[in-house]
Amino acid sequence: MIPILSVGDTLEPARPEDVTYVAYPSPYGLGARNAGGGLVEVYMTHALGWQSGVGGARVSRLLLNQRSAGVVNADYLLDGDEHYTLLASATLAGSNEGFLSPTFVVNEASTDGPRHGVVGAIDVRGNTVTDLPHLGRFRHGSTIFLPHSSGRVVAIATESGDPGDSQLWMYLANSASDLFSGRGRLYVLRADRPTFGANTGYASMASRSRPLSGQFIPCDNPDEVAIARQPDALEARAQGLGCLNFVRLGDAEIDPRRPDSFYFVDRGASFPADPATGQPVTNNGRLYRAELDPVDPTRLARLEVVLDGDSGDDLYRPNELAADDDGLMLQEDPGTRGIHPARILRYDTFTRRLEPIAVCAERDVQGRLLPPGTGGLWASSGIINVSSMFGEGAWLVAVRAPTDWSTPFGGAGGGGQLLLLRLTPSR
Repeated sequence: MIPILSVGDTLEPARPEDVTYVAYPSPYGLGARNAGGGLVEVYMTHALGWQSGVGGARVSRLLLNQRSAGVVNADYLLDGDEHYTLLASATLAGSNEGFLSPTFVVNEASTDGPRHGVVGAIDVRGNTVTDLPHLGRFRHGSTIFLPHSSGRVVAIATESGDPGDSQLWMYLANSASDLFSGRGRLYVLRADRPTFGANTGYASMASRSRPLSGQFIPCDNPDEVAIARQPDALEARAQGLGCLNFVRLGDAEIDPRRPDSFYFVDRGASFPADPATGQPVTNNGRLYRAELDPVDPTRLARLEVVLDGDSGDDLYRPNELAADDDGLMLQEDPGTRGIHPARILRYDTFTRRLEPIAVCAERDVQGRLLPPGTGGLWASSGIINVSSMFGEGAWLVAVRAPTDWSTPFGGAGGGGQLLLLRLTPSR
């Protein structure tokens, strides 16, 4: 691990009229692109709300030296005055997804702020921000864009709602411009009736040996776009359509070997229970893989459980993930003490081997390392593959440390870091 930036670090501007950059707390979602001239431009969200005491959510823009990973320059794409709340996962979309300009897509993980759970699109060249309320107002876990074989723009959104009230969403448009302007439709996933067991409406109907199929059902009316802007009304409409309910969905990632498919994680919780078994739908969390029909993207050909923390896989409360050609990196977010420290796990999609890569060294409020076997409040909160920019096996990792009170912010928002992780290639 190579530390790049810590919360509280300050970078003086090259010009006196520019604003001094300070690394804010709660680093989270990441994006990166090659800026040319031996430089890499990195974008990082800060999952802050007004209750955190340091203003609204921000997005940092960092210019890194491609050889040393040192910070050359930094500023803010969002400085908190835009009134976004809890910007968590993010996606950098570009020409492969049909966007004319590199666009950093950010997700509000809360509906309590002034923007009420919106997806925002930031043009990183023009510094313009566009809200996309037609993608649905809810607690967004992630938004990704599939290069579907139909040629249409397929946005997949995960909902990180109350346990048991999280759905998988799709926004379908003919082009990126149609997506930006709302000339598309919002869909929610409904599972087909299973050939085994009861149709409970919960994702626990699927298991590693029993995949599901389904259909994305229209959940808005083009003449009633406002329905997507009301979280309670949107949830009620989804339930009325018989949507498939997950527990607490987190990040999603395109399958690099099949662009019509994607992975996503469910963080899990001790409730709700599956009415057919009385057991939690998933307590420890799951990794899913979804495969869309290559002709009709609204048809879910297969939903399979790849990893199941309740069925023997060494997985606990996964929240973020990233992919390369050989496998997936998963970040745990236990969220409480007494389980184990948060880890970064590596899942090899060829050998199906799951192993820990890194463990978060958590400290208490006095700065002392916690005893082995405890922890979980500190967690790595964002990860992206940057092998094309920093060499094979390179990953950027964000870490949140909510109980670190040593920052210049007086403990508000906690601490954190941006790190460069290098792995030895396995093949």
